[in-house]
Amino acid sequence: MKLKLYYFTGTGNSLVVARNIGNEFAHAELISMTNLMCMDKEIVIAGDIVRFVFPVYFARPPAFIKEFIQQTNFGDISYIFAVVNGGGLFGRTLHLFNELLQQKDIRLDAGFLIGMPGNHPKVASMQRKGPEAYYAAAAVKTKAIAQLVKAKQPGKLESNWGLLGHVIALTAFQKPYQLSKAKKLDSAYWVNDNCVQCGNCERICPMQNITDSQTKPRWHHNCINCAACYHYCSAKAICLDKEDPSFRYNHPDVTATDLIIYNN
Repeated sequence: MKLKLYYFTGTGNSLVVARNIGNEFAHAELISMTNLMCMDKEIVIAGDIVRFVFPVYFARPPAFIKEFIQQTNFGDISYIFAVVNGGGLFGRTLHLFNELLQQKDIRLDAGFLIGMPGNHPKVASMQRKGPEAYYAAAAVKTKAIAQLVKAKQPGKLESNWGLLGHVIALTAFQKPYQLSKAKKLDSAYWVNDNCVQCGNCERICPMQNITDSQTKPRWHHNCINCAACYHYCSAKAICLDKEDPSFRYNHPDVTATDLIIYNN
């Protein structure tokens, strides 16, 4: 039994979830979706067990995920499931993702939610428990998910809102989501005087969207909103709109070097 894990990550949360579930299998392959998109060749997904792991953006699958699925061809798959993670604004993300797959004549066999520390300052400020509590709960749930998947057990798609809450959330986040679809959310980033021109933001960006000029990094509107450049800026020079520039988050088990290696 071989497990193929397709993941999208910016702060390391999804990468850790993918690794932890993969560790429960004798044969598991971790595959970066951003890496596949940048390879400029046909994407084909097939296999015994296929899993998608990605964060929730604006109570939806990230716009990048929609683009990825639209450009992917699917072969024979015996069992397919998805795990989404985030700070709590899950809504009916898994149902929306399933609708994307159905356009390719594929359907999720199961879908799971895993809470992780929010990586946006506003989301993080609303959370009432510390990161370690999220990590402990995620470790327990990943083991449970692995057991269900080994048995190829079908299950419902988890959600944490009803239809009304789902519609309200989609409406409230419509503007930033449209900017994300246009890949222009990088217009919210700016650079303060802390920049030491280390070039780390250029290397860590999975879409080659950043160039490190002689003075400060520049974004070129091919942003998929992973926010890795912001959160992994060691000098805290990259700032996000008018939010508190002191807030940075990355999973403690994922370094900037890890992200560069896994995503590129």
